[in-house]
Amino acid sequence: MHVRIELLRQSESILAALRKDGWEVAFGQDGVSARHPEAPNESAARRQLHALGLLTSGSLRITFCHAGPMEAAEQGL
Repeated sequence: MHVRIELLRQSESILAALRKDGWEVAFGQDGVSARHPEAPNESAARRQLHALGLLTSGSLRITFCHAGPMEAAEQGL
């Protein structure tokens, strides 16, 4: 599962937490995109993010992309 993250506040601690948990983080024009190898679907990605305390954090906005990263980029996700 590929997610797009829009950072609304201080980002270093958020990015560090994602990386420490195994998320692959990439930077693009529209913010940060991330993928976790153990999160093949939205439900699993939500569990991973919830465990980090990020799912309901006011410091970021998360978009779950149901297409692969290449398709998501083409669709502006």
